[in-house]
Amino acid sequence: MKNSITKLTLGATLMVGLVALPGCGPRGNEPNIEILQDMMIQPAVKAQRQDDFFKNGISEQVPPEHTAPVGFTPYKFGYNADQAEKELKNPYAGQMTADVLNVGQKYFETNCMACHGMKGLGDGPVSLKMPIKVPALVSEKVTKWSDARIYHTISMGQGVMGSYASHIPQASRWQVVNYIRTLQKNQ
Repeated sequence: MKNSITKLTLGATLMVGLVALPGCGPRGNEPNIEILQDMMIQPAVKAQRQDDFFKNGISEQVPPEHTAPVGFTPYKFGYNADQAEKELKNPYAGQMTADVLNVGQKYFETNCMACHGMKGLGDGPVSLKMPIKVPALVSEKVTKWSDARIYHTISMGQGVMGSYASHIPQASRWQVVNYIRTLQKNQ
């Protein structure tokens, strides 16, 4: 009985090996053997395009409720800037090291400079096309804001400025705050 099971196992292993062997060599541009075609060929969804698969015809669907991307921590303050100011503390407060400021500068120049300008004067290239004047980050008003208020504004947006929470990682937003502080000091 054991001998027949061993032969059966050996035979099955050889069959699987023979079926799999053709997939191991160079085949140029030939496609793989498609056993499950639905897994090999999937329709690509283009962002902001009509998609008749969904009832509302929109290709970019809102994620299901109570889900979050991997590594994402929800921002608990919503639009409550006063509560954020009371509870948030800048972990980089007073740290104006090259490492902290370089990260802040990188994200500032990528995300903020287009509207607020290189020196935070509100004179970025996009600001010329805005119907409302872009605030200067070096103004007396913003200079008086706490680090938490600036962080909250980056996270949730304000006025015509939308949220940059999806553009600037949470930890790096504090570094952007420190970079803005250096712009304010240099004015």
